[in-house]
Amino acid sequence: MSADRVVQLRWESRQVAAGHSALSYSGIAVVRHRDGEVVGRIWVPVGDEPTFDDDETLIAALHAAWRWSKPAA
Repeated sequence: MSADRVVQLRWESRQVAAGHSALSYSGIAVVRHRDGEVVGRIWVPVGDEPTFDDDETLIAALHAAWRWSKPAA
């Protein structure tokens, strides 16, 4: 990982308005930092019973972040 490119994983909840109430969804934020500044953010929802597609979405987000954090060859 390059010193100027950092990937941070954080457990976060999102609030979504639903009529007169709000629903809360848990998920994982994949945050990309370059030279200390946030340059990208992806939030992947995580349910109580994740599906195969949910798993694949998370794996793809983590893989993309890992590849981004590697220095160019």
